[in-house]
Amino acid sequence: MIKPDRHINPDISVINIGAFILKQLNAFYDINYDDLLNKVVDNMGLEGKENFPYALSFLYLLGKLEYSEITDSFRYNATK
Repeated sequence: MIKPDRHINPDISVINIGAFILKQLNAFYDINYDDLLNKVVDNMGLEGKENFPYALSFLYLLGKLEYSEITDSFRYNATK
């Protein structure tokens, strides 16, 4: 899903959704999963919902996200 082909809409790509998620996490201290998903769907439409988990995984693997199991929320990791 990261490597684009000619059929993908760049507005709902994993990279674009990841950039939107980082922007949201930079504006707020932390956001729970459902609120973050609703922000992505409100901004990018229902098509963005399909790539949302892939974007979260991508950012987590890069070390840009911290996940808290207790609050089920994400926080921006500025140290990496």
